Amino acid sequence: MRAARAVPVLLALLLVAALATGTPAATAGVTKTTRATAGVVAIQTVPALGGVQVQVGSSVVTTGPDGFASVWVANLNDTASRVSLASTTLDARTTVTLGAVTPAAVHAKHESHLSVGLDVTSQVTLRISGGATGVAPSSVRLVRLHSLTGQTLLVAPGRTPTVRLLSRKSRLIAGVVTSQVVTWSVDSLQASPGVSITTAPGRFDPYTSATWPLVLRPVRGTVIVDTVPATPAVTFLLDGATFTTDSRGRATGTSGDLNDVDRRLRLGTPRAGAATVAILAVSRLRAAASFQRHVVAALSVRRPVSLSFADTAGRPVPASRITRIQLDRTGGSVTFASAELAAPLLLLSDQPRFVDGAWQAQQVTYSVASVTLEGADAVFAGQQRFNPSNASTWPISLSVFDVGITVRDVLFGRQVASDAWVTRPDGARLAVQLDDGQPTILRSLVRGPYTVTLQSAVVGANSTFLVSRDSQVQLRIVTPTDTLVLLLLLGGTAASVLLLGRWWRRRATAHDQEGHA
Repeated sequence: MRAARAVPVLLALLLVAALATGTPAATAGVTKTTRATAGVVAIQTVPALGGVQVQVGSSVVTTGPDGFASVWVANLNDTASRVSLASTTLDARTTVTLGAVTPAAVHAKHESHLSVGLDVTSQVTLRISGGATGVAPSSVRLVRLHSLTGQTLLVAPGRTPTVRLLSRKSRLIAGVVTSQVVTWSVDSLQASPGVSITTAPGRFDPYTSATWPLVLRPVRGTVIVDTVPATPAVTFLLDGATFTTDSRGRATGTSGDLNDVDRRLRLGTPRAGAATVAILAVSRLRAAASFQRHVVAALSVRRPVSLSFADTAGRPVPASRITRIQLDRTGGSVTFASAELAAPLLLLSDQPRFVDGAWQAQQVTYSVASVTLEGADAVFAGQQRFNPSNASTWPISLSVFDVGITVRDVLFGRQVASDAWVTRPDGARLAVQLDDGQPTILRSLVRGPYTVTLQSAVVGANSTFLVSRDSQVQLRIVTPTDTLVLLLLLGGTAASVLLLGRWWRRRATAHDQEGHA
């Protein structure tokens, strides 16, 4: 009975001993699956960067210039999962973050080789230059940057000229860690209103340079020019290119620089067909599309006008008789001398007005204020109005009159002929031949006083008359014949009186003698 009870106890002790000491086969199995094996971890950063602090478990190692480092660890099992960065700062402008970590293809006893992929970010300062645009760099308000990997970044260079850009990106391709060079370009720029700029094309590597020079370049686009008033055949000049307005007064062309178009637009020539134009102002309008500038040019327009003159009966009056003409218009008056009347006059026909924030065209109307003809005014001011846009020839009616002059002798009342001088209101003297038949007509006399000096008159040679309408003037003069007749009459009368006196004296003497006898 005791022996039977002792057998289970002995078997239990043998089992415990076997578990405590183990067989060779059992011992080998435990070492292979659960026992830690010490060794060296060899690290290669991708890209190869020196100074990177890599932590493997609790151990920290710094890579050399070639991006390689090694560290002894107590356990080589699953080292890839225990790799991290002890510091993300590499230097003053470079930071790194951990990307892919994979075992390398190298195998050695008691060694673990790891490829550590790093994402590198570099600090860059944007340095903007105006280049040949004449645009101040301070006018750039926003820069949109775009990376090769698809990342976009909006930068306000006036506030934050220094930015941090991804420069290297780790990638795992077919189980191998590689490093991608990440370059950047400028997508677009936003600047002050009216500024159209871009930058020189090309990609920038933030890792290789701490400064990104951005040189501004002008933007090429379409320029639309409207004229006020709408004037055809106007030629504009912009950076050597010419734009000519169509029948609607609009010109369209292309410019290599859309900046300050309103300040750089010039007239190619002042001639626009028969008209002459001058730019008073150029204003910008809202563009209907990108890469476009729309401006309005406010023009003063002058047109040639020929003046013709006629009397109230429609008979032409030579312009050579006119010494001065004054035309009144809104805002002033213009005066022309006789020498200018032989050719067409350039008169302002249209002018722009800025009303409620927009340019509007206004036609100019003229009134004839005065026409000085031979020393007197030949029109009634303001009664005749013209517009250069509606007519290129102005027929001006003059208040001039016809005066018939008849000269008669005092004694017989008959009409006599005589050479005469007519003195006009301006003091000029004209030789006139007065006939002894019909009245002599002096035509197109301007209003005012006239003096006639007759060569055949002995008495009444100078006579003055006022011209204010068509009229007839009767002049009475004493001619030499009248004088002779009067002298003969006076001589005969005197002789008769003398003879009568003598007769009366002889009679008185005879009567006295008879009384004494």
